[in-house]
Amino acid sequence: MVKNKLVSVPNSKVIFALLWLEGAVVSFNTACVAAVIPAIAGDLHRSSFEIARVISLYMIPYGLAALIYAPLVKRHSVKAIKTVCLLVFALASLIGGLSTSALGLFSSRIFAGIAASATTPIALILTGELAPKEIRGRMVGAFFSATFIAAFAGVILSAVLPWRMLFILPAVFALVNAVLVFLFFDFKSKVEYDYEVNYLHIIKERRIVRIFIYILILSLAYHGIYNWLGVYFSSLQYTQAQVSLLLSLVVFSGIFGQPFGGWVTDKKGMGFAATLGLAGLSLATFLLIKPFSFVYLAIVLFIFGIAWTMNHNAVSTVLTDFPDKLRPELASLNSAVRFASGGLGVGVAGIFMQQSFGLSFLGLGVIILILAIASNKILRENR
Repeated sequence: MVKNKLVSVPNSKVIFALLWLEGAVVSFNTACVAAVIPAIAGDLHRSSFEIARVISLYMIPYGLAALIYAPLVKRHSVKAIKTVCLLVFALASLIGGLSTSALGLFSSRIFAGIAASATTPIALILTGELAPKEIRGRMVGAFFSATFIAAFAGVILSAVLPWRMLFILPAVFALVNAVLVFLFFDFKSKVEYDYEVNYLHIIKERRIVRIFIYILILSLAYHGIYNWLGVYFSSLQYTQAQVSLLLSLVVFSGIFGQPFGGWVTDKKGMGFAATLGLAGLSLATFLLIKPFSFVYLAIVLFIFGIAWTMNHNAVSTVLTDFPDKLRPELASLNSAVRFASGGLGVGVAGIFMQQSFGLSFLGLGVIILILAIASNKILRENR
């Protein structure tokens, strides 16, 4: 079993459990915000396209702030970093849930993004150190499965709860998580990291540059699609419950896509898993162009979610296989590029979505297909 193969570190099971819990806490409302954009817009008397900025204002600060965690992990206690970030996230989420203006909501999401950005880099750093190579894909899959389970719960609840509760609940969960980390998280790295943090130095390696350009383009495309689906489905006259149900299928399929992607990555290789995932994602994007029926869209979105998470797991596993001394920078860069480019993707895609959803899906699907064809060459080790 996986748990018997973990590196022998005191409290390693507790460490992984708390990593997965934190991933779940900060992911609870990331997916459901796209579903409730029309509801927030109605409550705050703004247009859906204006309120959709709340997504970019979370993702871009998240991406930029992720760059600070490599130097912090090398110099300070992981426990202290996690505790502070969870407390800030709790406060920002509470303020967001109580906001009565777009400005207040936007401001709270900036701080929530900065605090949440510690989660994934630290999880990947610790997974790379504590889990042996042969099971890292599955351990990465377990972490991201926790995030998808929480996101799925958030999207489902968005169909029945007032949108404000989707921000207040994570505030409560984050406070509880911070207390648990303070009491039970006990980790001291056995890796002697080089204390010089130089992102420009590590991206001199051609393979690393290829991988991050790949992540940047893919994140632009994926988030440019997913985060406008709520507005797209609302334009088709679907109710809030129907919109939430459709988007929940993306997250629900991801719960299975992460461990399945980890298994495929471990058994068939990272390049194969990444290529297969993007081929499915491209197909699903093309199929969104003609929304024949609710059931049809449900099937398309299930494929969309499982394909995305398969690729996501493969690429995340690639980053855990680099040398120990590079792992903090790579983990931080991964989150930085994914979220900053994703936030930009939402903004740029919105310009085209206002003109035509169908043509926008066509263009983004072509971009993803090109990446699928190039995946194996981009991700493989230098020969």
